[in-house]
Amino acid sequence: MNEQYPMVQGSDYPYPTQNNLMELGKMGAVVGMCGAGAANLHRLRREEIGGAEAFVDTLKVGVAAGVASAAAGLVAGQIRSSSLSLLATLATGTAVMYMLNQELTENT
Repeated sequence: MNEQYPMVQGSDYPYPTQNNLMELGKMGAVVGMCGAGAANLHRLRREEIGGAEAFVDTLKVGVAAGVASAAAGLVAGQIRSSSLSLLATLATGTAVMYMLNQELTENT
């Protein structure tokens, strides 16, 4: 491995660095915005929401998905077992999205 992806001592997996956590966050934000954007386009076509509301909602979901992806990646990098890593990743991502979505729904 190189200095961007240093290895965890005694592990076959790279330790998450600030650079690759940022990449995970960006990828999560893109995926979250794609899903939210598609859902909001349907809502917009049915005239359930306006354009500005759809745009803001899409951005909020994208930010939440980005934060959840980076947090999940950080947790996954701490666990050596691939099965436990997957479970920890899913649990962390779900918990972060739950907390952020709860904040979003309470503030709207």
